[in-house]
Amino acid sequence: MNFKSLFLGSAAALAATTGAQAADPVVVIEPVQNNYVEVCDAFGAGYFYIPGTETCLNVGGYVRFQVDGSNGGNVPDAWNVFTRGQLDISSKSDSELGTLTGLISLRSEAYSNDDAATTYINEAYIGLGGFQAGRFLSYWDEGLVGEIDDLSGNTRFNSMRYVFAGDGFVAGLSLDALEPDMVGLDDSKNIPKIGISGRVGFQAGGVGAKLDAAYDTYNEEASLRLMSSIAIGPGSLNLGANYSTGWNAYANTFSNEFYDYSLQTPTVVQGVYAEWALAAGYQLDVTEKFSVTPAYQWTSANVPGQDNEDFWSAGVLFDYTIVDGLSAKLNVGYTDLPDTYADEDYWAGWFRLQRDF
Repeated sequence: MNFKSLFLGSAAALAATTGAQAADPVVVIEPVQNNYVEVCDAFGAGYFYIPGTETCLNVGGYVRFQVDGSNGGNVPDAWNVFTRGQLDISSKSDSELGTLTGLISLRSEAYSNDDAATTYINEAYIGLGGFQAGRFLSYWDEGLVGEIDDLSGNTRFNSMRYVFAGDGFVAGLSLDALEPDMVGLDDSKNIPKIGISGRVGFQAGGVGAKLDAAYDTYNEEASLRLMSSIAIGPGSLNLGANYSTGWNAYANTFSNEFYDYSLQTPTVVQGVYAEWALAAGYQLDVTEKFSVTPAYQWTSANVPGQDNEDFWSAGVLFDYTIVDGLSAKLNVGYTDLPDTYADEDYWAGWFRLQRDF
């Protein structure tokens, strides 16, 4: 046996002992990235899990820049510029009693005719299943398409509400804590002021309707409102009607807007409210990004000790989506006020840029 044969035999024995193979690949283990934010799709788009919990969070809001202008209606010609920022934070999680919700909505506004900005709670409430408690916008805050209709009075309350919704049907009942100025009291009178409001409504395809009712237990007066929407042609037709039995927290009131010009010195007429109001608007979708909404409202105002005064408002809203999340809106409106309570009619309008997120 020569030296070469001895070397090859030793190498073969060593390979058999260790099990090594010349063709074994080299495996490189990639580092695992930490998943800090996980999408939560159980409650709709935009929610994500708070790390380490089963609670889902959604952050949204908008930034608005707006220029307002007005002329006539017993007030000096005026214009104003303001900026608003709104931040909405919503949390949701499942429980054995239904979805547990918490919402905080904060607003900050700065006006050109005011030295200081204001920040306040827009909404803040707790929800469990169909039950809600906190400060939030009531059903009466909703309106028709466009920016002309005015079919309600106060719309933000500290409330407890139960809502049932399913298969296109909705029903809700709310107990609202009414603030002193809502019912015509000064702040020093600390007495219970309660309102009861509710809604029933449905949506089936392109047709929907909502009936709202509210009762102010302090003034012992009520308001009723019916709104409907119908998909017609390249847009949507909205109709609305409102009736109030008397001055109350939910009625459309005009305490600071009506002046009696039959007197030698024009005087503010207190306690004026909209007994009847009828409104309509049609949103015409010209393109996917541009819509035009003409609207109209007739109002019969109840004036204490006198006959009702009727007036009407009309206007048009132009709405253009510049890019996804950024829109530009222009609104112009005219109000034909009663001659007895205004020496001239009223023009108003605004231009708005808004970034939603």
